This record gives sequence, C-alpha cells and structure tokens, in this order.
Amino acid sequence: MKIVGIAGSMNTNSTTKQAVAIVLDAAKAAGADIEMIHLAEWKLPIYDAREDASTYPEVVHRFVQKITEADGIVIGSPEYHGTMTGALKNALDFLEARHLRDKQVALVGVAGGSMGATNTVNTLQLIMRNLHAWPLPASPSVPSAYNAFTPEGKLKDERLQARMETLGQQLVEFVKLMNPKPEKQLQ
Repeated sequence: MKIVGIAGSMNTNSTTKQAVAIVLDAAKAAGADIEMIHLAEWKLPIYDAREDASTYPEVVHRFVQKITEADGIVIGSPEYHGTMTGALKNALDFLEARHLRDKQVALVGVAGGSMGATNTVNTLQLIMRNLHAWPLPASPSVPSAYNAFTPEGKLKDERLQARMETLGQQLVEFVKLMNPKPEKQLQ
C-alpha cells in the first residue's frame, strides 16, 4: 500500500511538512509505504488549463503520476488568509477526478493563530469531494504552529499528536477496507 503526503507550504522549514510527516509516520507504522511531496521542493508551474496537458514540464507529469499511483493520500496546508495556500490549490488543479476517484484522503490544517485552520480543512474537504475522493471525517488542525512542535518534530500537545497518529492509522485502515486486496499485495 502506498500513501503519498502533500505538504502544501512553500516554506522550507514548514510546520505543515512536520504535521504531514506525523500522519505519514503513523501510516508507515500501520504497514504502508510512504512518500512526501513538499511543494517547496517541487517547482510546479502555474496551472493554465492548456488544451494539450502533455506540454507541461516533466515535474507536472511526475506529480500527477505519484498521486494516481497512490492508494491513499495525506494533504496538509497552512491557512493563509482564511484558506489553503495558492501553491496547494495550483497543484491540485493539475489533478482530475480520474486521478483521485475513490481514494481515501486524510486532511490536516496548520495555522499561525490560536483558532486553527478550520477553513482550510473545510475547503480541502470540498475539493476532494469534487474530485470524487473520500476525505476522512477527522481533519485535525494545528493552532499556533510556530510554537507547536518539539525540536524532534512531535507536537507538544500530546492529545493533538495522538489525533494525528490516529489519522494516519485510520487512513491505512480505510484504504484496506475500501480496496480489499490480499495482504501480500498491500505491502
């Protein structure tokens, strides 16, 4: 089973990447192969709805292929001006329903303020449903992210850390439930 995480931040020292990593690590502990796509490291061009998608640079085709091949996905975004980042929206615009149809998706929001990133995870829920994916019901949000992590990358709030780990475990469980395959093929 392959789980791909997308950290929708362009910050190289991203707390969003740290949050997605917690979910991915929990998915790995539950038996999944994992991979992180940190958008700061992927130079995706601006989506321009061109008629011939084959003319996009190779990085776009690699991104779409990784998402298409994934059994499940983790998507995290910081909340900028009340919603997800433009970089993440741009990346998602390269995807079509055929790339995400019936895939289980775990969503995570990260915020600088104390209120969390509720608007971000709600927006991501809408986008995932429009792309025919299955967003998991739990969508934890990390408030005051600038001060939320230990130097080792764990959340200081043990309850929130546990929620993120549970999200990764549930993602693996839902992928197995929705895509029953012999156990040998899942690993």
